[in-house]
Amino acid sequence: MEEAGTYKGQPMSPDTVKFKTDFQGIPVHVDRPKGFTMTGTTSTGTTWTRQYSYNYGFIPKTKGGDGDGLDVFIGTNKTAPEAFWAIQTKPDGSFDEYKVFLGFDNRDAAMAAYRDHIPKKLLKGMVTMRIEMMKAMLGIDSDGLIKKTAAMRTVSFLDELQEIRG
Repeated sequence: MEEAGTYKGQPMSPDTVKFKTDFQGIPVHVDRPKGFTMTGTTSTGTTWTRQYSYNYGFIPKTKGGDGDGLDVFIGTNKTAPEAFWAIQTKPDGSFDEYKVFLGFDNRDAAMAAYRDHIPKKLLKGMVTMRIEMMKAMLGIDSDGLIKKTAAMRTVSFLDELQEIRG
């Protein structure tokens, strides 16, 4: 599949970091800012266009299941307490990668953002995690400690992800 992009009227690679930000202390490198337009051609020759309604990037020094950084969509609510993890499949139904939605008011809003950017048929499921738990998983904790209850909930969350993933 071939892909190209434009941003603010200029040709631009979808794979270069445009700016760095953070969401409640979680670092995100944004490579497709809000307004970025991608075009491409599928393996069957069908052309497609996608314009990003939210900043999209990745968390550095992570792996999202596909060998690249964990992908993140950043919504508008800077104080949203939960992260929504989408389990994405390939067209053949096998696991592809995770996508995380930060800054969304609820699961429905995160699901809508997913469907606005990615074909619905690729979404296997979505699970919710508190931002503080995600930060603990990433080793981002203001006091440097991961509380036992958060660690136990993280294990439960990972079990749920594995069950959905199959």
